Amino acid sequence: MRFFGVRTIQIASLAGFSWGGSKLDEVPTTKPRTCPIQIQRPEQVKDDVLLSRKVINHLDKSNLKLRLYQYETCPFCCKVRAFLDYYGFSYELVEVNPVTRSQIKFSTQYKKVPIIRSGETTLTESSLIVSQLATFLQRPDQTLDQVIQMYPGVDSTNEKGKPVVNYPNKFFIMKGKMEGETNMANAREEREWREWVDNWFIHLISPNVYRNWNESLETFRWFEQVGDWHRAFPAWERILAVYVGAAAMFLLSKTLKKKHNIEDEREELRKACRDWMAAIGPNRKFLGGDQPNLADISLYGAMNSFYGCSAFKEVILEEKIVYWWRRMDSVVKNHEGRKTLESRVLIVQKQ
Repeated sequence: MRFFGVRTIQIASLAGFSWGGSKLDEVPTTKPRTCPIQIQRPEQVKDDVLLSRKVINHLDKSNLKLRLYQYETCPFCCKVRAFLDYYGFSYELVEVNPVTRSQIKFSTQYKKVPIIRSGETTLTESSLIVSQLATFLQRPDQTLDQVIQMYPGVDSTNEKGKPVVNYPNKFFIMKGKMEGETNMANAREEREWREWVDNWFIHLISPNVYRNWNESLETFRWFEQVGDWHRAFPAWERILAVYVGAAAMFLLSKTLKKKHNIEDEREELRKACRDWMAAIGPNRKFLGGDQPNLADISLYGAMNSFYGCSAFKEVILEEKIVYWWRRMDSVVKNHEGRKTLESRVLIVQKQ
C-alpha cells in the first residue's frame, strides 16, 4: 500500500463488499467454476503466524512455497492475488494486523504490503511481484532468484526527500528473446495500461469509497469481516482499527482527491471505466485478446478491492465494464492460466 504515509493510516487499503441480490447477479458468467484447486483455513499457528487460508494446486510443482502477507482488501494485494489465482499457484496467505504489523516484523526495511516470501527470498511491490512471477513463468531456464536479478533497484528520493528504491523496468516481462512487431506492440499496450491502473485508477478508489463518514465506517466494518480479523486479532485492536482507520481515511480521501485534481469522484470513475472499455474495443474479450493479459489481471484485482461498495454498485454495475468484469471473475476463479504454470514445470523436468 503505497500512498498512505501515517502509520495509523496503514490500516486502510480499501474495502470490498458482497452485495446480495444486486445487479451483479443478473450479469451472466461465461462458465461455471470447475477447477479443483483446494482452499484450506488452518486453525493452527505455523511459524508463529496464523494463516488466513492456504490455496493448494496439486499440479503446481514449482516448489516456490509462496506466502503472501497482505491486507485482504488492499488494491495492490488484490492485484497480486488475482495473478496467483489466475495462474494456479499454490500459496499461503497471512492477514497482517494493520495496527501492529507484527506479521511482517521479519522485513526490517520494507513495511508495506503486499510482501511475498519464497523460502528466504522476499518480493515486494505489487507490480514488481507480478512482473517477476510472470517472467518466472516465461523463463523455465531461470530460477526465481535469477529472475529477481533481472529487476535491479535504483536508489532515489521521493517528493518528500525520503530515500526510496525504484525499479525502472518493473512493468517489463523479461522473455529473453526477440519478438515480432505485433507482439512488441501488444507488450507495450499491456505495460501502458498496467501503469494506468497503478497511477490513475487506484487513486480513484479512496475518494469514492471513503467519500463520507458513513461509507468510510461501512468500509472498515467490512475490513473486519472479510479479513477474518476475529480469528487473528484481539477485540481492542479490531475496534481501534475500525474507528481510527475510518476517521483517518475519511480525512485522507479529501487530501487525495485534491492531490489528484479529482472534482467529481463518481464521474471520474465512470470515465475510467469507459476509457478501459474503449481500449479493449468491440472485437476483444479482454485487453489481451481471447485471454487476459497482465493489465486485465491488474485492473480486475484493483476493482475487487471495492467490489460490493456503494461505488461499485453505483458505477461499475451501471457501465459496460461489468460484462468484462464477470468474464475476468470467471477465468480467475477457474484458474484458467494454470496450464502455463504446469507446462513450465514439465519443461524444467525435461531439462
